Amino acid sequence: MDFWLQQTVNGIVLGSVYALYASGFGLVMASLRIFHVAHAAVFTWGAVVAWDLTTRLGWPLLATLPVVMLAAGLLNVAAYFLLIRHLLKRQDAELAAFISSMGGLIILVEVAHHLLDGAVERMPAGVFPVSPLELGPVRITTLHATMVVVSIGLIALLAWGMAHTQAGREVRTVAADRETASLLGINVDRVSAGVFFASGALAGLAAAMVATAFNVVSADLGSGYLVIALAAMVVGGFGSVAGALAGGLLIGVASTYATGYLDSSYRDLVVFALLLGFLVVRPTGLFHTRSELARV
Repeated sequence: MDFWLQQTVNGIVLGSVYALYASGFGLVMASLRIFHVAHAAVFTWGAVVAWDLTTRLGWPLLATLPVVMLAAGLLNVAAYFLLIRHLLKRQDAELAAFISSMGGLIILVEVAHHLLDGAVERMPAGVFPVSPLELGPVRITTLHATMVVVSIGLIALLAWGMAHTQAGREVRTVAADRETASLLGINVDRVSAGVFFASGALAGLAAAMVATAFNVVSADLGSGYLVIALAAMVVGGFGSVAGALAGGLLIGVASTYATGYLDSSYRDLVVFALLLGFLVVRPTGLFHTRSELARV
Protein backbone atom coordinates (compact mmCIF):
# COMPACT_ATOMS: atom_id res chain seq x y z
CA MET A 1 0.00 0.00 0.00
CA ASP A 2 2.82 2.42 0.87
CA PHE A 3 4.50 1.80 -2.47
CA TRP A 4 1.21 2.35 -4.31
CA LEU A 5 0.64 5.64 -2.49
CA GLN A 6 4.16 6.81 -3.28
CA GLN A 7 3.81 5.94 -6.95
CA THR A 8 0.47 7.71 -7.08
CA VAL A 9 1.98 10.88 -5.63
CA ASN A 10 4.91 10.64 -8.05
CA GLY A 11 2.42 10.27 -10.90
CA ILE A 12 0.50 13.35 -9.78
CA VAL A 13 3.71 15.38 -9.70
CA LEU A 14 4.69 14.23 -13.17
CA GLY A 15 1.15 14.50 -14.51
CA SER A 16 0.76 18.09 -13.31
CA VAL A 17 3.65 19.15 -15.56
CA TYR A 18 2.24 17.12 -18.43
CA ALA A 19 -1.07 18.89 -17.92
CA LEU A 20 0.56 22.33 -17.91
CA TYR A 21 2.30 21.59 -21.20
CA ALA A 22 -0.80 19.98 -22.74
CA SER A 23 -3.16 22.79 -21.75
CA GLY A 24 -1.18 25.37 -23.72
CA PHE A 25 -0.66 23.07 -26.67
CA GLY A 26 -4.33 22.13 -26.70
CA LEU A 27 -5.41 25.77 -26.50
CA VAL A 28 -3.59 26.53 -29.77
CA MET A 29 -4.87 23.39 -31.44
CA ALA A 30 -8.47 24.02 -30.42
CA SER A 31 -8.53 27.71 -31.28
CA LEU A 32 -6.74 27.57 -34.66
CA ARG A 33 -7.31 23.91 -35.60
CA ILE A 34 -3.60 23.39 -36.30
CA PHE A 35 -1.06 20.93 -34.97
CA HIS A 36 1.62 23.39 -33.82
CA VAL A 37 4.55 21.01 -33.45
CA ALA A 38 7.00 23.91 -33.02
CA HIS A 39 5.49 24.11 -29.55
CA ALA A 40 7.99 21.38 -28.64
CA ALA A 41 10.87 23.70 -29.57
CA VAL A 42 9.35 26.47 -27.43
CA PHE A 43 9.38 23.99 -24.55
CA THR A 44 13.04 23.21 -25.24
CA TRP A 45 13.96 26.88 -25.34
CA GLY A 46 12.18 27.46 -22.04
CA ALA A 47 14.56 24.96 -20.47
CA VAL A 48 17.55 26.50 -22.27
CA VAL A 49 16.72 30.02 -21.03
CA ALA A 50 16.23 28.71 -17.49
CA TRP A 51 19.58 26.91 -17.65
CA ASP A 52 21.35 29.97 -19.04
CA LEU A 53 19.98 32.38 -16.42
CA THR A 54 20.66 30.07 -13.49
CA THR A 55 24.11 29.01 -14.71
CA ARG A 56 25.56 32.16 -16.22
CA LEU A 57 23.89 34.78 -14.03
CA GLY A 58 23.36 32.66 -10.94
CA TRP A 59 19.65 33.47 -10.62
CA PRO A 60 17.48 31.32 -8.32
CA LEU A 61 14.72 29.37 -10.02
CA LEU A 62 11.86 31.48 -8.68
CA ALA A 63 13.40 34.66 -10.10
CA THR A 64 14.04 32.90 -13.40
CA LEU A 65 10.51 31.62 -14.00
CA PRO A 66 8.83 34.95 -14.97
CA VAL A 67 11.62 35.69 -17.46
CA VAL A 68 11.38 32.18 -18.90
CA MET A 69 7.62 32.52 -19.33
CA LEU A 70 8.01 35.89 -21.04
CA ALA A 71 10.74 34.63 -23.37
CA ALA A 72 8.87 31.44 -24.29
CA GLY A 73 5.63 33.36 -24.80
CA LEU A 74 7.28 35.88 -27.13
CA LEU A 75 9.02 33.09 -29.04
CA ASN A 76 5.67 31.41 -29.61
CA VAL A 77 4.12 34.70 -30.76
CA ALA A 78 6.98 35.08 -33.25
CA ALA A 79 6.24 31.53 -34.44
CA TYR A 80 2.61 32.53 -35.03
CA PHE A 81 3.46 35.56 -37.16
CA LEU A 82 6.34 33.94 -39.06
CA LEU A 83 5.03 30.38 -39.49
CA ILE A 84 1.25 30.32 -39.15
CA ARG A 85 -0.59 33.59 -39.73
CA HIS A 86 -0.04 33.95 -43.48
CA LEU A 87 -1.28 30.40 -44.11
CA LEU A 88 -4.62 30.53 -42.29
CA LYS A 89 -6.62 31.72 -45.33
CA ARG A 90 -5.51 28.84 -47.54
CA GLN A 91 -7.90 25.99 -48.25
CA ASP A 92 -5.25 23.57 -47.00
CA ALA A 93 -4.44 25.77 -43.99
CA GLU A 94 -4.20 22.92 -41.49
CA LEU A 95 -1.71 20.92 -43.55
CA ALA A 96 0.27 23.97 -44.64
CA ALA A 97 0.51 25.28 -41.07
CA PHE A 98 1.59 21.86 -39.83
CA ILE A 99 4.40 21.69 -42.41
CA SER A 100 5.47 25.27 -41.66
CA SER A 101 5.43 24.57 -37.92
CA MET A 102 7.50 21.44 -38.49
CA GLY A 103 10.08 23.58 -40.29
CA GLY A 104 10.14 25.97 -37.35
CA LEU A 105 10.63 23.05 -34.98
CA ILE A 106 13.63 21.77 -36.94
CA ILE A 107 15.26 25.22 -37.11
CA LEU A 108 14.79 26.00 -33.41
CA VAL A 109 15.98 22.56 -32.31
CA GLU A 110 19.09 22.86 -34.49
CA VAL A 111 19.90 26.29 -33.07
CA ALA A 112 19.50 24.90 -29.54
CA HIS A 113 21.67 21.94 -30.48
CA HIS A 114 24.49 24.22 -31.61
CA LEU A 115 24.10 26.50 -28.60
CA LEU A 116 24.46 23.52 -26.26
CA ASP A 117 27.23 21.98 -28.42
CA GLY A 118 25.16 18.82 -28.66
CA ALA A 119 25.61 18.16 -24.95
CA VAL A 120 23.11 17.37 -22.22
CA GLU A 121 23.48 20.16 -19.68
CA ARG A 122 22.60 20.14 -15.99
CA MET A 123 20.92 22.76 -13.88
CA PRO A 124 23.25 24.18 -11.19
CA ALA A 125 23.04 22.74 -7.69
CA GLY A 126 20.99 24.73 -5.21
CA VAL A 127 18.96 26.57 -7.85
CA PHE A 128 15.87 25.70 -5.79
CA PRO A 129 15.90 24.82 -2.08
CA VAL A 130 14.89 21.17 -1.96
CA SER A 131 13.76 19.71 1.35
CA PRO A 132 11.98 16.41 1.96
CA LEU A 133 8.42 16.46 3.26
CA GLU A 134 7.05 13.39 5.05
CA LEU A 135 3.28 12.95 4.69
CA GLY A 136 2.68 9.70 6.52
CA PRO A 137 4.06 6.91 4.34
CA VAL A 138 4.52 9.28 1.39
CA ARG A 139 7.61 11.35 0.75
CA ILE A 140 7.63 14.43 -1.45
CA THR A 141 10.11 17.27 -1.87
CA THR A 142 9.41 20.98 -1.71
CA LEU A 143 10.25 21.21 -5.42
CA HIS A 144 7.70 18.56 -6.35
CA ALA A 145 5.06 20.15 -4.14
CA THR A 146 5.74 23.52 -5.79
CA MET A 147 5.40 21.94 -9.23
CA VAL A 148 1.97 20.53 -8.38
CA VAL A 149 0.66 23.71 -6.77
CA VAL A 150 1.93 26.02 -9.53
CA SER A 151 0.75 23.78 -12.37
CA ILE A 152 -2.74 23.12 -11.03
CA GLY A 153 -3.11 26.74 -9.93
CA LEU A 154 -2.24 28.11 -13.38
CA ILE A 155 -4.48 25.61 -15.16
CA ALA A 156 -7.36 26.55 -12.85
CA LEU A 157 -6.68 30.23 -13.56
CA LEU A 158 -6.66 29.54 -17.31
CA ALA A 159 -9.95 27.64 -17.08
CA TRP A 160 -11.53 30.48 -15.09
CA GLY A 161 -10.25 33.06 -17.57
CA MET A 162 -11.62 31.15 -20.52
CA ALA A 163 -15.05 30.92 -18.92
CA HIS A 164 -15.49 34.28 -17.21
CA THR A 165 -13.44 36.99 -18.92
CA GLN A 166 -13.89 39.04 -22.07
CA ALA A 167 -10.57 37.70 -23.40
CA GLY A 168 -11.83 34.16 -22.92
CA ARG A 169 -15.05 34.91 -24.76
CA GLU A 170 -13.07 36.40 -27.63
CA VAL A 171 -10.87 33.31 -27.83
CA ARG A 172 -13.94 31.08 -27.97
CA THR A 173 -15.49 33.25 -30.67
CA VAL A 174 -12.33 33.14 -32.80
CA ALA A 175 -12.15 29.38 -32.28
CA ALA A 176 -15.71 28.99 -33.54
CA ASP A 177 -15.30 31.12 -36.68
CA ARG A 178 -12.46 33.53 -37.42
CA GLU A 179 -14.38 35.40 -40.14
CA THR A 180 -17.45 35.91 -37.97
CA ALA A 181 -15.25 37.05 -35.09
CA SER A 182 -13.64 39.63 -37.36
CA LEU A 183 -17.07 40.90 -38.49
CA LEU A 184 -18.03 41.28 -34.84
CA GLY A 185 -15.13 43.67 -34.36
CA ILE A 186 -12.71 41.28 -32.69
CA ASN A 187 -9.04 41.73 -33.56
CA VAL A 188 -8.40 38.16 -34.64
CA ASP A 189 -4.62 38.54 -34.89
CA ARG A 190 -4.42 40.01 -31.40
CA VAL A 191 -6.49 37.19 -29.95
CA SER A 192 -4.46 34.53 -31.79
CA ALA A 193 -1.20 36.12 -30.68
CA GLY A 194 -2.50 36.16 -27.12
CA VAL A 195 -3.32 32.45 -27.34
CA PHE A 196 0.17 31.71 -28.63
CA PHE A 197 1.75 33.83 -25.91
CA ALA A 198 -0.18 32.06 -23.14
CA SER A 199 0.60 28.69 -24.68
CA GLY A 200 4.30 29.46 -24.94
CA ALA A 201 4.48 30.87 -21.41
CA LEU A 202 2.93 27.68 -19.98
CA ALA A 203 5.34 25.55 -22.01
CA GLY A 204 8.32 27.59 -20.81
CA LEU A 205 7.25 27.27 -17.19
CA ALA A 206 6.74 23.52 -17.54
CA ALA A 207 10.15 23.17 -19.20
CA ALA A 208 11.95 25.08 -16.46
CA MET A 209 10.38 22.87 -13.79
CA VAL A 210 11.13 19.69 -15.72
CA ALA A 211 14.75 20.76 -16.27
CA THR A 212 15.13 21.44 -12.54
CA ALA A 213 13.31 18.34 -11.30
CA PHE A 214 15.11 15.90 -13.63
CA ASN A 215 18.33 17.93 -13.93
CA VAL A 216 18.50 17.71 -17.71
CA VAL A 217 18.58 20.30 -20.50
CA SER A 218 18.93 19.14 -24.10
CA ALA A 219 17.93 20.24 -27.58
CA ASP A 220 15.51 17.31 -27.87
CA LEU A 221 13.83 17.85 -24.50
CA GLY A 222 10.54 19.15 -25.89
CA SER A 223 10.04 16.51 -28.59
CA GLY A 224 9.51 13.62 -26.19
CA TYR A 225 7.03 15.60 -24.12
CA LEU A 226 5.09 16.64 -27.22
CA VAL A 227 3.82 13.11 -27.75
CA ILE A 228 2.80 12.89 -24.09
CA ALA A 229 0.98 16.23 -24.39
CA LEU A 230 -0.91 14.91 -27.39
CA ALA A 231 -1.88 11.82 -25.42
CA ALA A 232 -3.08 13.99 -22.52
CA MET A 233 -5.22 16.06 -24.92
CA VAL A 234 -6.80 12.97 -26.47
CA VAL A 235 -7.56 11.47 -23.07
CA GLY A 236 -8.88 14.71 -21.61
CA GLY A 237 -10.67 16.04 -24.67
CA PHE A 238 -9.54 18.60 -27.23
CA GLY A 239 -10.24 22.21 -26.28
CA SER A 240 -10.92 21.49 -22.62
CA VAL A 241 -8.57 22.99 -20.04
CA ALA A 242 -10.06 20.75 -17.35
CA GLY A 243 -9.58 17.84 -19.73
CA ALA A 244 -5.89 18.69 -20.15
CA LEU A 245 -5.49 18.55 -16.38
CA ALA A 246 -7.34 15.26 -16.05
CA GLY A 247 -5.55 13.75 -19.05
CA GLY A 248 -2.14 14.88 -17.84
CA LEU A 249 -2.69 13.47 -14.36
CA LEU A 250 -4.00 10.18 -15.74
CA ILE A 251 -1.04 9.84 -18.11
CA GLY A 252 1.38 10.75 -15.34
CA VAL A 253 -0.02 8.21 -12.89
CA ALA A 254 -0.19 5.48 -15.56
CA SER A 255 3.45 6.07 -16.56
CA THR A 256 4.71 5.92 -12.96
CA TYR A 257 2.71 2.75 -12.29
CA ALA A 258 4.28 1.19 -15.39
CA THR A 259 7.75 2.21 -14.22
CA GLY A 260 7.19 1.09 -10.63
CA TYR A 261 5.37 -2.19 -11.16
CA LEU A 262 6.83 -3.28 -14.50
CA ASP A 263 9.90 -1.56 -15.91
CA SER A 264 10.77 1.86 -17.29
CA SER A 265 10.87 0.34 -20.78
CA TYR A 266 7.09 -0.30 -20.51
CA ARG A 267 6.25 3.34 -19.74
CA ASP A 268 5.72 4.47 -23.34
CA LEU A 269 3.87 1.24 -24.14
CA VAL A 270 1.37 1.87 -21.35
CA VAL A 271 0.91 5.53 -22.35
CA PHE A 272 0.26 4.64 -25.99
CA ALA A 273 -2.04 1.79 -25.00
CA LEU A 274 -4.06 4.28 -22.96
CA LEU A 275 -4.07 6.71 -25.88
CA LEU A 276 -5.27 4.07 -28.34
CA GLY A 277 -7.86 2.82 -25.88
CA PHE A 278 -9.43 6.26 -25.63
CA LEU A 279 -9.35 6.70 -29.40
CA VAL A 280 -11.31 3.46 -29.78
CA VAL A 281 -13.68 3.63 -26.79
CA ARG A 282 -14.09 7.38 -26.17
CA PRO A 283 -12.46 9.39 -28.97
CA THR A 284 -13.97 12.65 -27.70
CA GLY A 285 -12.10 12.32 -24.41
CA LEU A 286 -13.25 12.71 -20.82
CA PHE A 287 -14.53 16.29 -21.11
CA HIS A 288 -16.07 16.43 -24.56
CA THR A 289 -19.44 17.91 -23.59
CA ARG A 290 -18.22 21.00 -21.79
CA SER A 291 -15.27 22.08 -23.92
CA GLU A 292 -14.41 25.66 -23.01
CA LEU A 293 -13.74 26.59 -26.62
CA ALA A 294 -17.03 25.14 -27.83
CA ARG A 295 -19.18 27.42 -25.69
CA VAL A 296 -19.40 30.83 -27.35
